[in-house]
Amino acid sequence: MGSTGLPPGILPFPATTCGEGEPSERFLQKSCKLFLCNLLAPTQPKREMMIDYPLSRAHRLRIARAFANVPSVDISVDCVIEDQMGEAFVDSMGDPQLFLIDQDHFFCYFAGNLTSDAGRGFLGKAPKGRLYMAGSAGWHDAVQDIFGEEARPIERYSYSSESLSLDHLRSLSGSNPHTSSVQRMDATLVGVQTPFFEIGAFDSPDDFVERGIGFCMLQGEQIIGVAYSSLVCSSAIEVSIFVDEDHRRQGIATALACQLLLWCVERTIAPHWDAANEESCLLAEKVGYTSVGKYTAYFVKG
Repeated sequence: MGSTGLPPGILPFPATTCGEGEPSERFLQKSCKLFLCNLLAPTQPKREMMIDYPLSRAHRLRIARAFANVPSVDISVDCVIEDQMGEAFVDSMGDPQLFLIDQDHFFCYFAGNLTSDAGRGFLGKAPKGRLYMAGSAGWHDAVQDIFGEEARPIERYSYSSESLSLDHLRSLSGSNPHTSSVQRMDATLVGVQTPFFEIGAFDSPDDFVERGIGFCMLQGEQIIGVAYSSLVCSSAIEVSIFVDEDHRRQGIATALACQLLLWCVERTIAPHWDAANEESCLLAEKVGYTSVGKYTAYFVKG
């Protein structure tokens, strides 16, 4: 084979075409991304590097296997495996051994031998200003050793939705005076600017309406409370509920939660609830969730 004129280790684009002899746009996008990954990586990549991992079917299969033994604290990993939302990073494109999932540029999850020298180097290069949620065995000690006082432990509380009852939710909803004021969010309502609701990992208000679900309560034209899916996968959503501070302790959160949970349970979609404070725990138990324990996450200062 003759010289390609490219640096050592860089392969030319294959001659795959689409119908009329022209490369397809999808193929060119993938080829360019792989070309840049190869170009930016050294010939013998160090395993502690953070490399963007395109979510191809083969890569998503690797991710699923890598995270199989990592405690599941929410549905973030499932969202990436299904390529619904989130990003993945690895230590090596050719034979990755260390994995990072970054969900909405805030929640992080790790897989691989994080106690090895390579694993500690990989963890040390993870983005800061994030909440590190879960990881493979030994990740707690590794985070504390690497980041020290920069890593602030945060207790969080897990709940099971298997105990949710349609009868209980309907009873709560029927006796709540705010139920009649709850409305499902359309693209217009999703697009309303509020200090406590963002579409986050969704592409746009229309994308949220297409893939997600949300309910809100208004006072005039102002949204004063929301209950919505902050993450989605094929079988579950991640529940997020916020009520304006001036309107709390009036039953609004209960009314909103009941409508969201009824929508989920009636469609056999699991509404995942992960609590970060006592108020969230009390509301979860009020609407019918069962506590399954607590775990420690770490906010690493940026």
